[in-house]
Amino acid sequence: MSIGAERSAEGAIAALPAVRPVPSWIAPVFTLLALVTIPWTAYLAVTLPEDIRTRNYRVAWVGFDIGLTVLLLLTAVLAYRGHRHMVMTATATATALLIDAWFDVVTSPTGHDLTVAVATALFGELPLTCLCGWIALQVDRVIARRMRQLARRAERGPRRRWRVRYRR
Repeated sequence: MSIGAERSAEGAIAALPAVRPVPSWIAPVFTLLALVTIPWTAYLAVTLPEDIRTRNYRVAWVGFDIGLTVLLLLTAVLAYRGHRHMVMTATATATALLIDAWFDVVTSPTGHDLTVAVATALFGELPLTCLCGWIALQVDRVIARRMRQLARRAERGPRRRWRVRYRR
């Protein structure tokens, strides 16, 4: 493809109307939620006890790991199907893995349990988090590349699929 045609295709993409992926009220609402969370987190940091025994500790971790398993399976199924929504499940899986690593490390008692939690985070959860992030970015790039290809094709006009040959 020539440089002129490439610039022309980029111009065609730039000329397309901008599409908001979410309603305009989403960004301010989430900004407000984040700002409200800052003092709440500071309040918790000052008022929560250093050490606490809790009921349902096992249920909390098993429930979280079941959710993580569901996210991993959803990502796998959507990856197998080549579905564009894999971006969402890969991002959610990366987030859950990061949260899992964090709480495994900070809630583990010292000694062997802490060593296992740190090793699992460093060699299991964090690399898988990076992989899920890469998947999400890669799918996004593929979609963008496909959109550029479609814009170029639309710019060229309809393509003939066959040629009619006449006999003399």
